[in-house]
Amino acid sequence: MLWGSGISAYQAEGDNVNSDWWVYDKGKSAKASYFWYKWKDDIELLKQLGQNAFRFSFEWSRIYKSENEIDYSALDTYRKIVDKLLEYNIEPIVTLWHFSNPIWFYNKGGWLRKENIGYFLDFVELISKYFQDIRYFIILNEPNVYSFKSYVEGSWPPCEKSIKKALITLNNLSKAYIKAYQILKNSKRLLSVAQNLVIFRPYKLYNPINVISSFLNDKLYNFLFLDKVKKYLDFIGINYYTRVFVKFFSNFVYKKDRDKNCLGWEVYPKGIYIITKLVYRKYKKPIMITENGICTNNDFQRINFIKEHVEYIKKCIKEGIKIIGYIYWAFLDNYEWAEGFGPRFGLIEVDYETGNRKIRNSAYFYRELIYNEKR
Repeated sequence: MLWGSGISAYQAEGDNVNSDWWVYDKGKSAKASYFWYKWKDDIELLKQLGQNAFRFSFEWSRIYKSENEIDYSALDTYRKIVDKLLEYNIEPIVTLWHFSNPIWFYNKGGWLRKENIGYFLDFVELISKYFQDIRYFIILNEPNVYSFKSYVEGSWPPCEKSIKKALITLNNLSKAYIKAYQILKNSKRLLSVAQNLVIFRPYKLYNPINVISSFLNDKLYNFLFLDKVKKYLDFIGINYYTRVFVKFFSNFVYKKDRDKNCLGWEVYPKGIYIITKLVYRKYKKPIMITENGICTNNDFQRINFIKEHVEYIKKCIKEGIKIIGYIYWAFLDNYEWAEGFGPRFGLIEVDYETGNRKIRNSAYFYRELIYNEKR
């Protein structure tokens, strides 16, 4: 089984100046977690901490500076990162799209325009040829979150509120996923999407609006995309964080007196068992937990989070659910999109002024857990 942790390019690398997010937040992410400059040291840390898998992403906007301009030096750096991971017997789990887009793609209408899908497929073709030794690809990360944040909540670029545009975006992402799968697929590769899955529960069981809204969120947010691409999944990547209580469609609340992370999300370890079991029964595919983590300034809380969630993962395995990996989010403290640098998810503490790293006790706890599970 794979035991590791993850980052994404825009959140951790730094200086992704050709990204739509860089333009949107006016370069606020700056050097981010300095991964682009410290990746050699970081891979040494992964080895030291006993992890045998690392999920990270290739930044499309770093490689394709314009629609016809490929930065081969960036491509070569990713090649060196992959080679070093393989040298250390750390499985690279590579995400090809983790929310950020090239600014030139965004200016052409982004994912709202079906004709733009081809630009992403050009990128996929390049990666497929250049990285034939990568076994695991996550083609898209959380397309449901992207469409919701960009066009329902309106907190991510382009910051609009349109259910119609959210559905168009999600549909185009599903088409892009299927075509990318067909490009990448061979006998050696295992391909999937990393889907954010939330435990939705009605705020009041006797309130029909709460009940119907909870059902619709489960169907549309959790499973609409997966249902569109289910024939093209070699396994299913689950990103699990929390449970929410639904009052009316997108009106979500967290109940008082519950353990929460620094963003106010409820910590609900049993949820990873509930959602994993449901997904396995529904799709009958192996499961990889591609994200599961907590932002907190209390490292004892992080240790407890890991311990309790992994216990439920072990319960799933005992019940016959095929789980191929567990990836803690995140390896490093990183830039948390609209929330900026405040939330601390990392096993490794990052000084954002200097890029210096400090191993948290939770990283050592996770190392011991991995060691015990491998025995």
